[in-house]
Amino acid sequence: MKKKMVFICFLLIGFTTIGACSAKNTDDSNIPSIKTVLNEALTAPNEELVDALLKPIEQLQSGDDVTESTISDATNEIDVLLRDTYGEYFTDYGYEKFVVQQSIPSSYSLYADGSGYQLTVKTIEVTKDKDHVNRYSFEVTLDYSTDKDEANTIVATGRVEFEDGKIASLDINDDKGLLEEMSAKTIKVDY
Repeated sequence: MKKKMVFICFLLIGFTTIGACSAKNTDDSNIPSIKTVLNEALTAPNEELVDALLKPIEQLQSGDDVTESTISDATNEIDVLLRDTYGEYFTDYGYEKFVVQQSIPSSYSLYADGSGYQLTVKTIEVTKDKDHVNRYSFEVTLDYSTDKDEANTIVATGRVEFEDGKIASLDINDDKGLLEEMSAKTIKVDY
């Protein structure tokens, strides 16, 4: 009887441990954050962002008086838009790197708009690094097309690192030359 009870206890402990491990792998709260940021940044162009970024240039081209106040207002509008979209997901340093230094959201939206490309995220696969608890890799299947071309598909890859529950670094390591291709086809704006 005692052996039977010990055996049942070990079984219960085993099932509880397996259940807990399974829950950890499928309930990683970082993965939805990664997917949200990638989907928002790579679905392009984001017309609201493009309009905000081009507003000062359009004012210059129209001959309107562009003052320090006008530029400051435009900069604030862009900052609010980007902070509202991405701020909650990033550490301060991670946000600066992603939005300011790498300009990932701005670049994909501006170049898509300027070249006539439409980018649509089909799938995002995120894999947690086995050796580093806060590191992930991702693959984004991305459809892109122009009015003149048939739809094409690429798989962009990159890496994400978390710190204190927020993204500390998100790098798109390989977009198969898509950003460069859009940049080359972007209509140049003279001002």
